Amino acid sequence: MKRQRIWIDIVNPSHSLFFRSIIPELEREKKIIITLRDRAETVKLANQFGIQGRAVGRDHENPIMKISAILFRILNLSLTLSSFDYSVSFENMISTSVTKIRKKSSILLLDNDLKYKMKHNLFQDIESRIKTVADNIIIPRPCYPIMKGVIDKDRLFTYDGYKEDIYIADFIPDKNFLKRLPFSDYVIIRPESLSSFYVDDKGSIVDILVNRFTDEGFNIIYLPRDKRDRVNFRQKNVFIPKEPLDGLDLIYYSRGVLTGSGTMGREGAVMGKRSAIFFPNRTRLSVDEDLIKKKRMIHSRDPEELIDYFIANKNERKEPDLSKSRSVKNEVLRIINGILDGRRGFL
Repeated sequence: MKRQRIWIDIVNPSHSLFFRSIIPELEREKKIIITLRDRAETVKLANQFGIQGRAVGRDHENPIMKISAILFRILNLSLTLSSFDYSVSFENMISTSVTKIRKKSSILLLDNDLKYKMKHNLFQDIESRIKTVADNIIIPRPCYPIMKGVIDKDRLFTYDGYKEDIYIADFIPDKNFLKRLPFSDYVIIRPESLSSFYVDDKGSIVDILVNRFTDEGFNIIYLPRDKRDRVNFRQKNVFIPKEPLDGLDLIYYSRGVLTGSGTMGREGAVMGKRSAIFFPNRTRLSVDEDLIKKKRMIHSRDPEELIDYFIANKNERKEPDLSKSRSVKNEVLRIINGILDGRRGFL
């Protein structure tokens, strides 16, 4: 029997982490085709994780160039991608579009229901609408109340956990990791994703945070998203890596995480670390709301509240319990394999 051909398109750095966990499980029985997009550390991280694929297109900060690059990438992949049976992607409008054009079947995982809670610019709304036409959509359970009003229930699958659980389930800390850093005791600060279409407030509080945390004696690993974030801080106890570092190792050895977006904050929360998001919108993702409600993470745009949150537990150290994450990963793989094998009534 001919093996199914599964196309996986990796377009963001976090996707490299996510699919590092998924690909080995799928390729036991399936033929995997991989494409990547040149955005931030996406290609470098993928290669570090042993994920090899064809790089197609790149990202741009300018909104017009960004849209043009996306449209060109859809056209390019539609014409040049080799034959496949299913696409599996995460928050990927490009993959969904190409799959429809090629008249194949798609599996889309997503957890950003913020785009369906709020109205933004025209392109963002079109992008969100395109994602909803995927043949099969897998979401964390906290997203269900919003997404059930957007997507037909027979195409919607839920799991009990967060997408970060899926790849954290396999995490084994690198015992030599700290040798790559100038200090062993630190917090992580990652700025807001101000170029994202769904961000309303284009102001940043990063400079204030860095100053306050260094004033209180914290060492900082600062992780810029793009060129505009590459600030040359004068403080001696601020380190900006020149090469991509394994984010999970970075979190594991840290005192905690502060991020202007959500993914790294949720990674920290799932690993039992102090985690705070300073996302510049009042309306948040349902997965973030769920973690905040469970007191596994906080959200604030007040630098003093954030510094107090970390000072209160400055000496706290927790070894992560990954048993729940392993259960979540197995559940999601069962859903994916059930769809691929045509067992739609398996849930």
